[in-house]
Amino acid sequence: MTKTAKTLFIIISAITVIMVLSMSVKAYANDKKSREYKEAVAKQENCYVREIRNSLDEFGFKNAGINLTKEYDENRNVTYNLSINHHSFEYASEDKLNEMEDIIYINADKYLNGNVEANFTF
Repeated sequence: MTKTAKTLFIIISAITVIMVLSMSVKAYANDKKSREYKEAVAKQENCYVREIRNSLDEFGFKNAGINLTKEYDENRNVTYNLSINHHSFEYASEDKLNEMEDIIYINADKYLNGNVEANFTF
């Protein structure tokens, strides 16, 4: 190999290594941002459920079963499904359930980034 060929080989190798390292750093940074975002969303969802549980307790529905799930549509928009189960819902007044439903949606606007569908069962 001539001196020029060796130099060219070293330059191309160095550029290749720099490009690979650069892509690896970007992938790591993107993964870290994604992980941090998911953790932040999970924290907000947990706060939401805690807030709903506190409200249910205040309304006299202690130990209610709460299940929050989420579904994504084809555009990655999220819809949360909130199911709340308590044996006393069967006997609760319509006004009390409507007031509880209002609290559910007000808190959803505060904590969640998506639509919420609530369901009371007994």
